[in-house]
Parts: sequence; structure tokens; C-alpha cells
Amino acid sequence: MALVGGLIALLLGAAFVLLVFAVSKQRDAGKLALRSQEAITAGTDLEKTVISLENGLRGYVSSGRERQLEPWNSGLKVYPAQVRKLERLVSDVPSQQAQVRRIKSQIDDYVNLWATPLLGLARQRRQVAQSVIVTGTGRVRIDELRASFARLFAQEQALAVQREHSAEKTSSRAIAAGWGGLVLLLLLALAAWYYLRQSVVRPVLTVAEASRRLAEGDMTARVPPVGDDEIGDLARAFNSMADSLEASSEALAERSRELERSNRELEQFASVTSHDLQAPLATISMYAQLLEQRHARDLNGGQQLVEGINAATVKARTLIRDLLEYSRAGRGELLNEPVEMKDVAGEALEMLAGNIEQSGGAVTVEELPVILGDARKLRQVFLNLISNALKFAEDAPVVRVSAEVQGHTAIFAVTDNGIGMDPGQAERIFQPFHRLHAEEDYPGTGIGLAVCERIIEQHGGRIWAQSAPSQGSTFRFTLPVAGRRPSSVAPFDGGVGA
Repeated sequence: MALVGGLIALLLGAAFVLLVFAVSKQRDAGKLALRSQEAITAGTDLEKTVISLENGLRGYVSSGRERQLEPWNSGLKVYPAQVRKLERLVSDVPSQQAQVRRIKSQIDDYVNLWATPLLGLARQRRQVAQSVIVTGTGRVRIDELRASFARLFAQEQALAVQREHSAEKTSSRAIAAGWGGLVLLLLLALAAWYYLRQSVVRPVLTVAEASRRLAEGDMTARVPPVGDDEIGDLARAFNSMADSLEASSEALAERSRELERSNRELEQFASVTSHDLQAPLATISMYAQLLEQRHARDLNGGQQLVEGINAATVKARTLIRDLLEYSRAGRGELLNEPVEMKDVAGEALEMLAGNIEQSGGAVTVEELPVILGDARKLRQVFLNLISNALKFAEDAPVVRVSAEVQGHTAIFAVTDNGIGMDPGQAERIFQPFHRLHAEEDYPGTGIGLAVCERIIEQHGGRIWAQSAPSQGSTFRFTLPVAGRRPSSVAPFDGGVGA
């Protein structure tokens, strides 16, 4: 990756340098061509000045008028500066420098050796000067100067064309090299893309696919062996993790099978024990009743013992029944279907109708939502909570069953006006066999709330209590909502219904 990145950077830099070089050569060629044009222009101005010198001299010699010398006087002033300018413009070409020196020498010779003496002669003897200018070498000198200027201009134009062609050739080469570098860069980028696809992207996608399969539960998902680079380290780490997860999953599955087997054995043991224990208890109860019926008069005060035997037998049978109920609560297959909770509460009230009438209390069931769950198990929750509310009331019990919906969760509440309890005991009361009062005051085995907790947790909810001494209690539990119903209140006062 580092090598490919370096090559790409190098090619980019080379292409950029070549393009800059081409632009620079093109710019230099333009400057040199402009300089050649400036040299030709300066040479042309100098040539015009020499011709002005010749014309001014001839005009004065012919007419004798001083005004005709104005071109001559002006030319004498400007031509030295024009010569220097032309020398500066051709300073980079030795042949052109020599040509300009030759022209300068010819102009100096013309001015100093021909024109100035002829002008002095014209001031003294104008007719003689006229004959000299006609037959002398002045015109020849001017023609030679014009020929020198023509050679200078031709050479300068040829030099400008040569410079332009050279610059264009160099620029074309640089541009071609730049395009070649860009094409090579594109090929390298394609090669790098293919390499990354084969060496990085495909292995990463393979690891991602194996991760997806592993997340879906396929513990046999593995990544094929790859190289010794970072991707290879990732693949080996994934395979090691998959091996560990597979081993853990197998151990967990074995443990789960052991637990299921233990639960089945425990449930079978509980059923068998319940049956085996209840049979002798029933026999003991029957014999106690027979003993009471046949020998009641001969027991000499043993009636209390017989009653104690009956009471203990009933208590043992109740405890065994509750233990069996607790062992089965929250276990087994759970029905997950829409349940009309108001109907479930009504069924519980029908089963508790005798208790309600005996206590002289009133149970009010408000409109309850439809939830997802098991109606039979949820009826047991209402039975336990409402019977507790009736049992722990000092006067006529008043119980209210209500619910509120928050999002997809329904929060049910069973509120009573009973004796209440210390808030610190609100969590401990859900422990099996945990009692807050003596059995003589409030009978029971202390398993009912533990059964409720198991059933609610099996439904994915939770149950808790809020209470204070002498202020009643409120038991709340949550269940998933399947539907909603309009709010209304249906009182239940001493009878069966909801």
C-alpha cells in the first residue's frame, strides 16, 4: 500500500512538473518572440532615423535652407540611444550582436566620414557640395546600411520562428509526457483498486459475512486462511473467537440440557411427592375423622388432639399444593395470544365470590386493555392479589383493579384499603415463605406473591408493591399491550362480576 501510494504520488508530481515546464517553455518562447519583434521594431526605427539623416542632408545641400536640417539634427540626437536599445534587445544572440555593431559602425562612418564633412562644404561652397552629393558615395553607404538592416531583420525573424518552433516542440513533448503520466497514473489507480478489492475488500466482506452467520447462530462460520498481514490477523482472531463461542455454545447447550433434565426430574419429583404425600395425609385425616366419630365420647378430652391432627393435615395439604403451584409457576409453554384482561379479572372474581361476600367488601374493576399473554396464568395473578387484598383488610375491604397504557406497555394496579406494610418490606414479600404476620392472625403459606412474580416475569413484565402502614397497598405489574379499550368503571359490590 505504501509502495503504491508512493508511486501514485511520484507520478502525480512528475506530471505536474512536466506541465509546469511546458507552460514555462511556452511563456519563455512568447517572451523571446516578443523580444525579437521589439528588436525588429527598434531596428526599423533606427533605419528610419538614418534615412531622415540622409534626407535632411540632401535637402539642405539642395536648397541651402536651414529648416531642411531639422531631420538631420533630430536624427543626430536620437540615433545613439536607438543603437543602444537595439544592442540590448539582441544581447542574447552573439551573431545578432555582431550585426548590430556592424550597423553602428556603418552609421558612424556615414555621419562622421561622409555627412558631416559634406555639410561643412555645403555651408561654404554649396554648388561644389551639390556636385559631390550627386557623384559621391553617400547613396552607396545608405544602401549598404539598408542591406545590413535587412539581414538583421531576416535573421531576427528566423530566430523568432526557430524559438517558437523549439518551444512548441518542447511543450508538445512535455504535454505528451504529462498525458502519458496521467494514463499511467490511471492504470496504477486501477491496479491499486483491483489489488485492494482482492486483498482487502474481499477478505473484509468475507469476515463480515462470517460475522453475520455467526450472529444468526451458525457456530460453524469460519474465515478461509489468508496472508500474514493485518487482514490475516483479523481473520485468525475471528476464527479464534468463533472457536471459543462454539465451545461456549456447546457447553451452554449441554448445561441447558442438564437444567431441562433437572427441571423435568424436579417437576416429576414434585408431582410424585405431592401425590405420595397427599395420599397418606388424606388417610390420616380420614382416620382422625373416624376416630372422632367412633370414639368421641371415649377420648376423655382427646377431642382437641383430633382437631389438631385435622388442622395440621389441612395445613400440610395446603402447603404441598402451594409448593406444587410455585414449582409450576413461570414454567412450561406460555400462550402468547390476545387476552381480554377485564374478562380474566371477572373470572377471578367469580371464583372469589364467596370470600368477597363473606368479607362484606367491594371490588371495582375498571376498563382494562387487551394484552398478549396466557389467560389461565394471569387469572392466577388476579386471584392471589385480590384474595390478599380481602384477607389483609381490617374492616370492609375496598379493592380497585385499574390499568394505564404507556406506549406498548400496560401497567395494572390492584389497590386496597388494608393494613398496609413498611415500605422496606415491599421487595421481600415476593420471596417464597416470607410472611409479615403470624399465621394465627393471617393464615397462608407466603407463596402467593412469589407465584405472581414468576408468572409476570415469564410474560416479560415486572411486579412491585407500594404501601405504608395503615394506608393500604397497591400492587402494580406490567404486561405487553395487544390493543386498547375506552376507559370506563364497572363496580363489583359483594357479588360476582366485573
